Amino acid sequence: MKIGAQLYTVREYTKTPQDIEAALRKIKAMGFDLVQISAFGPCDIDLLAGWTKELAMEVCGGHDPWNRLCDPAELKKIIGEYKKLGSSHIGLGMKPDLFPDSYEGYTDFIKKINEICKQVKDEGLSFGYHNHELEFMKFNGVRAIDRMIEECPDLYFILDVFWVQAGGMDPCTYIDKLKGRIKIIHFKDFRVLGRTRQFAEIGEGNLAWNEIIPLCEKNNIPWAVIEQDADFLTGPFESLALSRKFLVDNGYWK
Repeated sequence: MKIGAQLYTVREYTKTPQDIEAALRKIKAMGFDLVQISAFGPCDIDLLAGWTKELAMEVCGGHDPWNRLCDPAELKKIIGEYKKLGSSHIGLGMKPDLFPDSYEGYTDFIKKINEICKQVKDEGLSFGYHNHELEFMKFNGVRAIDRMIEECPDLYFILDVFWVQAGGMDPCTYIDKLKGRIKIIHFKDFRVLGRTRQFAEIGEGNLAWNEIIPLCEKNNIPWAVIEQDADFLTGPFESLALSRKFLVDNGYWK
């Protein structure tokens, strides 16, 4: 399993092409050779592809906005962009609010997800969904995420271990449940401060990495990316460095 950085972590530093190039160079200098793209500002795809190629950085995938993914013509453009980046895994970061948190809302969402999966699969790529805690709500006695697993056979999952925990489930349960359907997994820790939950640098929270990481390797998950949404001890780049250091020091960075 190769470990990299989810660039949503440094989204405040990727708003312009100049910012994006600088962030990529900084991430590379920190020891990262793998990235997942998310929340970038406007940037010419040929520029981006040139930088990642120059830096020998693998792009394992990305998250794209719903208004582009749900439009077949725009989705075709996205597919072309991923091919230029040498990446094969398109992703959606969260269910849009236009689909209500209800049984019927997920029925409509699942129908559209399957349409996207088919178009992406027909082009030789794969499509993944990134969970939060909301997919662990139950409607008619069934968790929404379990409906997606069952009713979207061509959908991969960009499993986020923090949000699985926040949803009240053990990350290892879903790593196993989704065996063969996770190409990218998000590593972020879960810290408690008083009565508040926080995102945390890996090793600074309470998740059982000594169980999570060996199970990821056992299940042949190809890519893991370090992500931290907020609650940085110092700053986003420093937090990525701290998380990487924990993984290196504990023998998980290979």
